[in-house]
Amino acid sequence: MISDGQMTVGALAGALEDRFPSAMAEPWDRVGLIVGDPATEVAGVLVTLDATTEAVNRAVASGANVLVTHHPPFLEAPVRFVPAPGSAGTVAAALRQGCAVISLHTNLDRADEGASALALALGLNVLEPLESGTEPVTLLTAMVPPEFEGAVRAAMEAAGAGRMGEYAGCAFVSDGVGHFTARAGAAPDRPAGSAGTPESRIEMVCAPSTVERVLEAARAAHPYEEPSILGIDGRRVRASARLGRICTWSPDSTLGDLARHVSETLGVAARVWGDPERPVLRVAVANGSAGSLLARAASVSDVIVAGEVRYHDALDAVASGLAIIEAGHDATEWPLVAVLGRAVAEIAPNVNVRCERPAIDWWTVEASDDRR
Repeated sequence: MISDGQMTVGALAGALEDRFPSAMAEPWDRVGLIVGDPATEVAGVLVTLDATTEAVNRAVASGANVLVTHHPPFLEAPVRFVPAPGSAGTVAAALRQGCAVISLHTNLDRADEGASALALALGLNVLEPLESGTEPVTLLTAMVPPEFEGAVRAAMEAAGAGRMGEYAGCAFVSDGVGHFTARAGAAPDRPAGSAGTPESRIEMVCAPSTVERVLEAARAAHPYEEPSILGIDGRRVRASARLGRICTWSPDSTLGDLARHVSETLGVAARVWGDPERPVLRVAVANGSAGSLLARAASVSDVIVAGEVRYHDALDAVASGLAIIEAGHDATEWPLVAVLGRAVAEIAPNVNVRCERPAIDWWTVEASDDRR
């Protein structure tokens, strides 16, 4: 909590980083302070789901100069930031009106407060995380001259290596001796000599999706003509920062009962896959998109409540015996916006903080009972 004097945008972003570490975010994500001057004093904060031009305008109209969102304004940065529809226009509007944008996306999804938010909002009894306790990783090993160890390790970290749960920059470094023979045409930056040359061994893990980027970063920072950088695929035990939750609900309840409860609680018309009279004992919960969690959900639960599931993934899941309740990406992430609102209010008790329930921009036509 920061209560003395004026809070800056940077201080707010830093406190949110401490609570929801960016090390938990997916490598492709954009989290933290996206737009704005860290030295600017915070006049007010609007907390909402999406970083859009309309949200920026609403924040400024309410007297706020900081917009805190779950979804960032972009994942892939636009080529230019000019007034236009979409993410480019959002950033342009924020810059023009002096509104900072702070986003907490997959790091909030994996934080305990975020991962449990939907289940608690639905009044379910949380048992344990849904996501498997292990994850695929690639172990990268680089041999470098000792004087370049820091630079190469920093480059690998900046490219996404060394992230483990709530920790960043994780690495193991050991010293040894490297040996090589320079063949005709080679141009080594140092002679090996009969006794070899001192080298440091850097070991860091990274997500498979970031391997090429990390390798390129290590290669660019490495002084050798032919650097020795190796990758081994494996799995890492994940102790924390796991998506989704496995829950129980009311005994003797059916899929239809749960679907009605979800719809009434979230204020949407849920889409349901499965027999409405089917009993449900174990309930898997995942806000937003749930594709990566379906196989695990099918093995530990009767039904999954999620924002959305791709059609063919849903077909496969239902064939395996899993019922599905789709309530909409935005509706299932409203509880996370409430988590963000509470966090900002606790961090900055002297700042005017308004938490905005996301508007549901889609609607459904009630199906006729006599469909043919």
